[in-house]
Formats: sequence, C-alpha cells, structure tokens
Amino acid sequence: MTIKLHAIIPAVVLMSIVLSGCPFPRSEMYKGFSEAEKTYFAAADLDAFPNDARNDIERYRTKHVAWPGFITELKSIQKDGAYFTRVVVEHHYYDWILDHSIQKEKYFLSPRGEGVFATICPSKLKDENVTKDLNNMLIVYGKPEKVEDEMLYVTCDYAAFIKREWVRTDIFDYGRPGESVKWLNTPGPGAGTVLRKSN
Repeated sequence: MTIKLHAIIPAVVLMSIVLSGCPFPRSEMYKGFSEAEKTYFAAADLDAFPNDARNDIERYRTKHVAWPGFITELKSIQKDGAYFTRVVVEHHYYDWILDHSIQKEKYFLSPRGEGVFATICPSKLKDENVTKDLNNMLIVYGKPEKVEDEMLYVTCDYAAFIKREWVRTDIFDYGRPGESVKWLNTPGPGAGTVLRKSN
C-alpha cells in the first residue's frame, strides 16, 4: 500500500500529526497514529537499521523497516508521465517513546544516527515548492531496496510526517537499543517524564 501526498510533499500523502497537551506527565510507546500506520509499525523490525541494509542489502530486502529522521532533500521528478518525489532523510536513532509533559516537544531523538537514505514516492501532481518541508521529521515505512551510487534506497510504503517543532535532538545522546545513553540537557519548562532514561 502506498500513501499519496497532499501539497506538503507530493510524493506521499504524509500524515501531519497534531499533538495536544495532556492533563498529567506520562510516557507511552509510539505505535503510530492512523490505523494504517499502526499496521505498518506493528510489522516493522525495529532492530533493522540503515547500516545493516547497507552492509547486506540482499539479506534485508524482505525486512519491513521503520526509519525515522529529518528531511534533507526533496525533488519532484517525472517518469513515463507520472510524478514522483525523491525524499532524502538523515536517519536519527529514536527510542520510540512519546513524552507528554509540560514541554511542547514529544519526540526526543538522538543527535546521532546511521547516515542518509532515500525513498521515491508517487504523487498525483508536480509540486514546485516541495522544499518547504525540509528539516521536518519523517518516519519512513518500507523495505530496503538497493544501494545505488552509495545511496541506500527504501521503498515508500507509508510515511508519517511530524513537524520539527515537536522534536528535540539535544536532550539525550543514544544509539541502538542496549547502548549507553548520555543525558545532554533537560527539556523545559519541566523535565516531565524524561527520567525514563538511564546510563
């Protein structure tokens, strides 16, 4: 299944997630928001990372992945009369926890990740202003497809679009599950439930 983009990024219809405040601080596991995303998230292998696919693309072609990061490049392209958008994402580690507290941000990604990857998504229309969505967060659901000209490509099965204002990368520095965590900062105006982290 492929989601189609509205005007924000013509390649896929990305789900714009609107989060509101909650009555008490809490944390919860990220599982997706729409029913479609929940299905893709449940099927994803969260222990499959971009470097794994780069090093052994044949082994990982059949893996369903969910890779979060920030949009660094967007290009509207046309092929055989159809429109597509090529999206390049800079991968960042994410512990898949949503923090609901006093602070506005809900997603605390690591400043580190495993490089860039690309996906090509179909679009009904050509959008000359796709670059307006640069630097926002994107979770790409798909399967590793190929490594071409040193770029790792993943299929565009579904994509969740999250505005940059909901995300911080300067609170915790962490890597893959089980690796050490470094506390960089405290989110304001309250630390909320970020105490879930430990070294």
